[in-house]
Amino acid sequence: MQWFYESLQALEGFLAGLHDKVCPFCGARGTLVRHGYIRGAISETEYGIRAWRIYCDPDSPHGKGCGKAPSIRLSNTLMRHCYAAETLWLLILAWCSRPSVRGAWKQSGFPLSLRTAYRLFHRMKSCQSVLRTALCARAPPPEKKNAGSPLQQVFAHLQEAFGNTHAVQGYQETFQKDFLALA
Repeated sequence: MQWFYESLQALEGFLAGLHDKVCPFCGARGTLVRHGYIRGAISETEYGIRAWRIYCDPDSPHGKGCGKAPSIRLSNTLMRHCYAAETLWLLILAWCSRPSVRGAWKQSGFPLSLRTAYRLFHRMKSCQSVLRTALCARAPPPEKKNAGSPLQQVFAHLQEAFGNTHAVQGYQETFQKDFLALA
């Protein structure tokens, strides 16, 4: 099942054919129904729908569902974060050109506190093995001498695989995995 969608039209197309889909948890067909929205900050200035919940209905006439309610979302949103994937990518690019969290935070104009930026980089250090493994499946790592820290090498690989714009969004669309996932 696809969890991240590039556009609202693609996501609405999925939701329109929901009755034919198979539950990713229990494998039941015809039990998925729309269940509501997850609302919150879409970006620094917008508040709205961040994700769409679907529900595997245990009382469905087509069979027994599991009762789980996964969410599907646009690829420009980050799970459990109030800033857009593009904002994160700008912070990453700023950090690659100036490898200090404080300097990158100032340069990128990251909308949240410096402490949030430090926590975010700690999270990215924790999930860099997941990122590196996924990126190696897409493209070989770039061969650069003096590439810097291991995290900078991962970001260079991400940039090589997805280009200079929307790399975080491209990662989520391609691998159907949250960019900041630990597994």
